[in-house]
Amino acid sequence: MLYYIQFYKYAELTVIKMNVAIFTEVLAPYVCGISSYVDVLKKGLEALGNKVIIVTSSLHTDRSVFKEGIVRCPAKKSMNKYGYQCKNINDKYVMKFLTKFKPDVIHIQTDTKIGYMALNIADKLRCPVVFSVHDYYSDRFASDSSVVTWRIKTFFEKKHFCDMIDNANIIASSNKRAASFVRAAGRNRKVRLIPSATDRSEFDYKNSSGEAVRKLRKKLGLPLNAVVAVFAGNLSVDKNLEFMLSAFSRHIKKTDNIHLLIVGDGTETEHLKALCGKFKIRECVHFAGAVAHSLMPAIYSACDIYVCSSDDSLMSMSFVEAMSCGLPVLVKEDKEKFAYNMIKDGVNGFVCKNEAGFAKYLKKLSSFEPHEKRQMRRIVRKSMVDTDAEYMAKCTVKVYEQAIKSFNLNINIIVK
Repeated sequence: MLYYIQFYKYAELTVIKMNVAIFTEVLAPYVCGISSYVDVLKKGLEALGNKVIIVTSSLHTDRSVFKEGIVRCPAKKSMNKYGYQCKNINDKYVMKFLTKFKPDVIHIQTDTKIGYMALNIADKLRCPVVFSVHDYYSDRFASDSSVVTWRIKTFFEKKHFCDMIDNANIIASSNKRAASFVRAAGRNRKVRLIPSATDRSEFDYKNSSGEAVRKLRKKLGLPLNAVVAVFAGNLSVDKNLEFMLSAFSRHIKKTDNIHLLIVGDGTETEHLKALCGKFKIRECVHFAGAVAHSLMPAIYSACDIYVCSSDDSLMSMSFVEAMSCGLPVLVKEDKEKFAYNMIKDGVNGFVCKNEAGFAKYLKKLSSFEPHEKRQMRRIVRKSMVDTDAEYMAKCTVKVYEQAIKSFNLNINIIVK
């Protein structure tokens, strides 16, 4: 046996260009915050001179393939939040490919099967692991799940969540609320904060002309003169979209000329559509379904306000993208007031306490003159000046440096 100790000089890490392997169960064309986050992170890291490989799963391949910096592994349908998961966590192709790539750090984005593949590879290649918390394990199931089903699924989801935490050198997230998720899982781990960001050159309302906005509104079935509130993301229980639908039903009249556009798909899609029928608001609520991420800048630019009613959400990518496009945001107040970190109430967004307040702010926006709406767009976009991809990547690299240092301090002896 040969025992040896390998150390990095921490002070020099800021000038070292890294090989980074990012593992995520979902990636574009799947529409959700995680897939958007990974895409932006890859661009930012590469802009800093790092080499990045993404490992993900796909229902549209029967063997693992590498193309344009992405390894796509065969997936099977699953009852998890995303609807599918990686088939084989011991994929020999991926192992061989990553061995040749020699990652300096592995960054896990999802605690599903692809996360376990990442842990296996990190163990075999002896490299540090960063795990990003994007959601909470008990918020992943359909509203029609029975209590027994919910508890059984939550038990296993909690195990997956804890396995990632227990085997990662560093835990990271875009919001401090993730620390309460970690504590609720029975773990005492520090969470490093990495701000969410987007490509501000891509998400800019100035890229869409007035004519383009009119054509898109017509295509989506949205009245040209209506105030349009938009939500984009995975349609799951934790998004609490029932709050918005109930607010429209109880407090917004047809004569208010306010419409809601819901972009995305998920376990709650049919349930939400049924609620629209029950509440008799089908005429003012529009479901766009899953759309290509490349279309989102135009969709945001065709709307007037971004809405979010989750009680316990972390900072979503769609939240950041919409504000970059100049949309003020309307969010439901939560117990930890996470929204106040980015929102200046009445300046670049609004915070409501209940359904009546939600409707009140939508009506307030509908009373704005065109020049007032344009001025607000400029103010909102300006408030997002520190949310570009390169800034997020620089913060992430600092976390990678901490992970490498932690790995070398705690796992010094390697057996060959």
